[in-house]
Amino acid sequence: MVTHRKVSKERAALKLSLVGTVFVATLGISYGFYVGSNAILLDGLFSLLSMGMTGLNLYTAYLVTKPDDAQFQFGYAHFEPLISVVNGVIILVTCMFAFITGIQTILNGGHDIILKDALIYAVLSTISCFSIYVIESHIASSVDSELVRIDSQEWLIDGILSAAILVGFVSVIICNGLGYSKWNAYIDPILVTALALFASILPIKVLCRNMKEVLLVAPQNGAQRHVDQVIAALSKEYGFDDYTHHFAKIGRQYDLEINILVKDDHKWPTKRQDYIRQKIWDQLSDELGETWLSVSFTAQERWL
Repeated sequence: MVTHRKVSKERAALKLSLVGTVFVATLGISYGFYVGSNAILLDGLFSLLSMGMTGLNLYTAYLVTKPDDAQFQFGYAHFEPLISVVNGVIILVTCMFAFITGIQTILNGGHDIILKDALIYAVLSTISCFSIYVIESHIASSVDSELVRIDSQEWLIDGILSAAILVGFVSVIICNGLGYSKWNAYIDPILVTALALFASILPIKVLCRNMKEVLLVAPQNGAQRHVDQVIAALSKEYGFDDYTHHFAKIGRQYDLEINILVKDDHKWPTKRQDYIRQKIWDQLSDELGETWLSVSFTAQERWL
């Protein structure tokens, strides 16, 4: 029941995000062309990319709840970090392209925009982005969803971009009032360049975090230390001759494989082995949650 409620909230958040991205992307791209602002076009493009990624995230949220089957015998948890990596790469490439475009426009003398309509867009976009960010952040915290958390961070970035655009356009008005209107043509490309650099921070963080999961790098966190402590304590208590374990985090699921060496097989009947498995699960399940746990006993060191 708890898992079903989590999935329902997760999908509701992503559906809200999808509706929001359609609105902001349409607003940004249409306004960007109308007022001649590359900064607004970039903001709209980020929203358009988010729409595609939100759709993928929504599908991924459905996939990861499916049980393992004949085709994916270890389940679908690995799709979650994989989709996040794809998301990060696309946004990072967009940021690089926008940065280069902004620099070229500055070198070419900048360009003018229709200020009044640009301000209307900046206000509407800023309010929309921060509103959805607040809603998604609350849902992500309540159901502990990495997909919604990453999506909410994208809305935060979009909101900051829109707010920066708003500040930039207000600065144009101030420049006009102070008699420095000759610099107005550079405001838009400067905004594009600065926003592209700032927006690249999120995809870089997402890539660093999720590439570790895609590559099955052992998590260096409290869960890893807890696993080490539990297995070491059981080994000392029950006299394992030796043991090894392999630990990884893939999306919302942990994978834990433990191999235990017991040379005197007479002391380790199946019932006692199952007892140790249950002890391990009882001590780790609260922290690890959804976990693929495999505990093997062997009398030969080659199988460790």
